[in-house]
Amino acid sequence: MNILQISKPLPPTDSDESDELSFPITIADEMREVSEAADFVERLLTDGAASIVYGPSNLGKSFWVLDVAACVATGRDFRDELETEQGAVVYVALEGELGIRNRIVALRQSGKLPDGSPLFLCFAAVSLLEPGHAEKLAASVRSAAMQSKLPCRLVVIDTLSRAMAGGDENGSKDMTVAVQSIDAIKAATGAHVLTIHHCGKDEAKGARGHSSLRAAVDTEIELTRPEGQSITTVRVTKQRDMPTGEAMPFSLKVVELGTDRRGNPITSCTVHHEDEMMAAEVKKAGRKSIYQAEDLLAYLPANNVSEWQKRARDECGMAKDTFYRLKKELEADCRTKKDPTTQAIIKA
Repeated sequence: MNILQISKPLPPTDSDESDELSFPITIADEMREVSEAADFVERLLTDGAASIVYGPSNLGKSFWVLDVAACVATGRDFRDELETEQGAVVYVALEGELGIRNRIVALRQSGKLPDGSPLFLCFAAVSLLEPGHAEKLAASVRSAAMQSKLPCRLVVIDTLSRAMAGGDENGSKDMTVAVQSIDAIKAATGAHVLTIHHCGKDEAKGARGHSSLRAAVDTEIELTRPEGQSITTVRVTKQRDMPTGEAMPFSLKVVELGTDRRGNPITSCTVHHEDEMMAAEVKKAGRKSIYQAEDLLAYLPANNVSEWQKRARDECGMAKDTFYRLKKELEADCRTKKDPTTQAIIKA
């Protein structure tokens, strides 16, 4: 008969293990001083951490993040009330180069980014999935710190989807590689890495993509705006070492930068911070959507069933089992027989 034996703890030994063969340990008695978060933007961003700013398109995510970046580069209080410690900033602009350049001009013209401010732009095709890119970006960050003679406190990656081009945001494999690259940049530079991202079709479900991203970041910041309104509300929905704080509403102020070759005005925007009372209510997740078989037709044409299913998942959050159940219904009632291409895909 087998008898379960519970191992006993080993007795102490006189000889110490070599440092090379053990991890350092600290006795709890030494933990007497209270530690505080090293927040270089008060109650918002901490040194050497990672954050994600997400929301639907056209809510002003990049404008808001650039406003934060300008405050860090100048040491100006964010929202005129949150203390900011000055440092260099590297903004990796992976989409809309023309728009980003004009936004910088608008910040300078409005006085938010005076001459000599250590805000650096990178327009190279940086990839979080490409081997060696994290190390190259870290070297650029160190170069910015040397040029400014200040520590680089903030690195912005705009956007995650561009930085993962060709990868699968919803797959654990590619997202794990992306997170590892972010960690490598943090470790090599000591800077906070902020990534701009999008939400899925159901905004209440948060940032799109694999859950390992949310688990990895220290701070998660959501932007929302009710339909038909002009004020965007920013909320911190996750904060590892600090309270999440109050809502931060803002609107966009149009700035005229000049005229084009046809005499039409060239404009951009800067952030105008609104009073907290202007914040929108928190959006709650609704009931699970009820799909009909014909809803699948909205995600055609597709090269194959796998692509068709992925499109339905990415665009409306449809579960895989729901997709295949509805596909069977389409096969049964022959709704698509008049379309040979669609019919071929359904039968595949």
